[in-house]
Amino acid sequence: MTPDDFEAVVADAALSPNVHNTQPTLWRRIDTRTIALLEAPDRTLPHGDPTGRDVAASHGAAAEGFILAASLRGFAVRPALAHEGEVGRLLVDGAATPDLLAPFLTRRRTYRGRFTTDRMQAALTDLAVAAPDLMLLTRTEDIDHVARLNDAASLRGFRNKAFRAELLSWMRLSPRHPRWSKDGLNARAMEMSSLEAMGAGVALRPGVFEILDGLGLGPVLTGEAAVVNSAAAVALLHRPADEAPFETGRAWHRAWLEMTRLGLAAAPMTVLADDTDAAADLSVRFNLPPDRRLITVFRLGRAPDSSLPPPVRRPLKDVII
Repeated sequence: MTPDDFEAVVADAALSPNVHNTQPTLWRRIDTRTIALLEAPDRTLPHGDPTGRDVAASHGAAAEGFILAASLRGFAVRPALAHEGEVGRLLVDGAATPDLLAPFLTRRRTYRGRFTTDRMQAALTDLAVAAPDLMLLTRTEDIDHVARLNDAASLRGFRNKAFRAELLSWMRLSPRHPRWSKDGLNARAMEMSSLEAMGAGVALRPGVFEILDGLGLGPVLTGEAAVVNSAAAVALLHRPADEAPFETGRAWHRAWLEMTRLGLAAAPMTVLADDTDAAADLSVRFNLPPDRRLITVFRLGRAPDSSLPPPVRRPLKDVII
């Protein structure tokens, strides 16, 4: 793999999903066959992800993205044992034909707005076969239950001052923000109007949120039940309980790409897996096997035409070291 090949593959791999769009993975080409993944030290989430599990899964998703992008260019790439200081290592191991999911790597987006009324029945049927680690919920009462659970868990998170401050630090609420088109969650990606974004910037400030929450406005500020209830389905992604987060991230990425391949737009509701009460509720209500771990919950449906925002990613010079 030449330096030019490497840069082209990293450019596509960098589009892989990652927590809060922090883009914590750095890349190093050691030689023509060896690629190291490293962690950017300033892109972890001490309050939102104290164990580092979500960041580790993000590295795994990035690795899977590299493997997929390499296959489009004829390279077979496989994971190898990481060396000290690395979070992962990949080896070029011969030639490959393109992976079925590889063309969708650059098309996948997060869609956080309301879905159309299309119930996407054929796509959901195919998804159930293609991604057995997804439990699909299509009944109105089940989706509504998840929506209410998501609102409750989100509100608990926003009431945590440290968590809220950390999340706000990754939000880009104005196009004038210097990192609007580089990382984090910008207002366009969050389906916020300029007025909504300006209001969020004020309402989430320390002290202000507590006052508004005390007036009973907390659920209004943080809730998104109407958006969740517009979904054609909710999908619970579950994996083996003892699986390493890096491997979980690879599976998470492939499941999302299956959705993209089938024409489904998706948004993760990660708080439902991170919040202990919410995760326990879902595991019991929907009978997840005891040897499986809830990884995240997606809401799925069809996005309105031309509504998916362009990807927000760091330039290659910042992620290749």
